[in-house]
Amino acid sequence: MEAKESLKLRIILDTDNAERLILSSRPSSVQALIDEIKTRLKLTFDFRLQFHDPDFDNALCNLVKIEDLPGTASIKVVRLLDLDRISTSTDETILLTDSTDATDSPERSGRWPDVFIVPTFSYEVEHVLREGNAAFEKEGKVIRLPRDQKHNILEIMGEEIYRLKAYPSSTQIGKAAEALVRKHPCLKEKNSDTGWEGWKNSLRHKIGNQRKKLAKAGIKDVAVNSGKRSRTNPEGAAPRANIKRPRRGEVNFLPSYPSGETRESLETRRLEMVKEFQKTSAERNIPLIHQHMMSTFALRREEVITTSPPVSELKERWPAIFNETQLYCEFHRITNQHLPHAFYAALDEYAPQLIGLYKKKKTGRIGEKMDQLLLAYEEQDKNDINATRAAALAGLPIYLKEDSSSIFKTCKDEMEFWEGAVALVSDVGEDEVPAGVPFSPRQVFVVLEDQVVMTHHSWTDALVCLFGLIYALHLSYPVKCTSFFEFIQVVLLKLDDERKQLKPKLQTLKNELV
Repeated sequence: MEAKESLKLRIILDTDNAERLILSSRPSSVQALIDEIKTRLKLTFDFRLQFHDPDFDNALCNLVKIEDLPGTASIKVVRLLDLDRISTSTDETILLTDSTDATDSPERSGRWPDVFIVPTFSYEVEHVLREGNAAFEKEGKVIRLPRDQKHNILEIMGEEIYRLKAYPSSTQIGKAAEALVRKHPCLKEKNSDTGWEGWKNSLRHKIGNQRKKLAKAGIKDVAVNSGKRSRTNPEGAAPRANIKRPRRGEVNFLPSYPSGETRESLETRRLEMVKEFQKTSAERNIPLIHQHMMSTFALRREEVITTSPPVSELKERWPAIFNETQLYCEFHRITNQHLPHAFYAALDEYAPQLIGLYKKKKTGRIGEKMDQLLLAYEEQDKNDINATRAAALAGLPIYLKEDSSSIFKTCKDEMEFWEGAVALVSDVGEDEVPAGVPFSPRQVFVVLEDQVVMTHHSWTDALVCLFGLIYALHLSYPVKCTSFFEFIQVVLLKLDDERKQLKPKLQTLKNELV
């Protein structure tokens, strides 16, 4: 019988604290290893793992696959915090203790689940369903609910769906209806192919009616779309004109003000935050800035979504958004997603496959461009994970047949001025830029509406910031590179709201990778 592989690990908790841990067998997954470390070391916080990769001269890499971990290894624990807790793309982990009231938190703290959890209904309805399910199991007999009991089910189901998403897709409503009938088979419909199609239609109408009621109550993410043309409002906008709703998997798209807060009180907090941010970085009260950014999230989103102010105005009113740490916090408030962590974990997983696909492109202009990119990549240090990341990302527009020249640019002098609605400009000095890929830039400028809003020393890190700004400022993807940014959204970050079909070339690439 084959012996189980043991693991001998050095767990790095911080710069002055490490633990020795020996496991008799290798866990089945990275998450199983995290759970084991939590149990054995009695850790109460959430974290991800990095390991010293022998293939890259023992440089730290995110642990994505348990098979990549050597039998004897050093592992670094990188803390994660729920909701507004973030980890940067650098080796440091910034911990921001959120001491604000719970009412300051975004309204939705989770994403749409893989499996919809059916809520508990009224005592009367739950009793009827228990009896009905027992009869269905014995005799296959379904029940017909009276109107008030069906109303109770639809009301509570609708509230649960809204708690997850204000504008669920038809697919998501169908999954909720399917989960309802799966949990309570006595509700199955006789004359339906699926057994739950009627429930899906009823839920769709119920959710629409709930949105109307919530809009009248002033709930912002649905009230923003009220006032459309109707019998009582013949002068209003067309019913489907300029509908403002999540398009890219945003969870907290347009939240309401925190309880007890008004526009005036939030404006006071904003001014305090701006004043604090104007101090030198050493003098700033970071926890205070963070608290005010959390509290004013609803006010900021209202401005961004409803008025679409220019970037220059947003930078003046909300300077903290253009700080890397607070940008990642803002992205998490909007999506409940840790941007750099999720981005690099997925990119490091897919990068070898992407480069393998690039090598298969051997003909035509695409083949020529890929050859140049791969030749440039071969000249880089293979122990440098950033080189692999840059090559994988830079090859995407070529593979997807998109022109990225107006978005990803290089310059010889940082004083050069580059126009662009959305652009990354890499200062490469006098160095050659093989295949146009800035593997080692002096610095990278994030440009929005013809002005530099952020800088970074890494091209891939600057790209992560650019993507975060697109969400934080509710910007459109650059027209010439929509598939590139949709790849980041749908494949790397899995922020797919199931509302549209992917372009065929992007769907093909996703299928090849997943």
